[in-house]
Amino acid sequence: MVDYIKLTPEMCSNWSRAFMQTEKQYPWMLKRLVDATTISQTESKLWLISELQQFKEEINNVALLGGWFAHIISPLLIDELNVLSIINYEIDHDAAMLSYKFNKRFKHEIYNIRQRNIMTKPLSKDHLPDTIINTSCEHMFPMKKFKELNTDLNDPLYVLQSTNDDSYEDHINCVSSPEELAEQAHILEIYYKGSKVLDNGMTRFMVIGR
Repeated sequence: MVDYIKLTPEMCSNWSRAFMQTEKQYPWMLKRLVDATTISQTESKLWLISELQQFKEEINNVALLGGWFAHIISPLLIDELNVLSIINYEIDHDAAMLSYKFNKRFKHEIYNIRQRNIMTKPLSKDHLPDTIINTSCEHMFPMKKFKELNTDLNDPLYVLQSTNDDSYEDHINCVSSPEELAEQAHILEIYYKGSKVLDNGMTRFMVIGR
């Protein structure tokens, strides 16, 4: 069970500088950054990492779909699962800039970000991940669309999270259960499925499988 993020001195410095720079240089991003750093956001990422520990030996190269700032999940993947590389495919240009500031300690050796709509363009051909993580499925088309665009992937492990909370305008693709989430993504071999009520009252679903 993973209950916390390891707050190293370098990470603390990167985060504090990133928040300061956001307030000074990107004030319009501050609310989004606060929204991305809530108890509930952290709970969902800790849950994901806890369940992925049993697959630790299989996870080396991760494609993070719509990872936003990736400031919570990246250190967890690297410090807890020892992943070798993460590419965050994120459509938001401003989020991409801030993401590098938060993850500065990983430089470009482990963590990289590529600005891309992963529902209209395939992943980069020079990066064939063994693990696909999407913690924001409710914001996107069903994952079967992604799989149709990326037929050259070599049977990666899929880690998906979504919710049934359709009270937000940008929640365009909510599901009612982890089974529906798996069905949307055409996950045929399910290793884990579950639900969790977060601090904000939202129910999140998670599926891990191929």
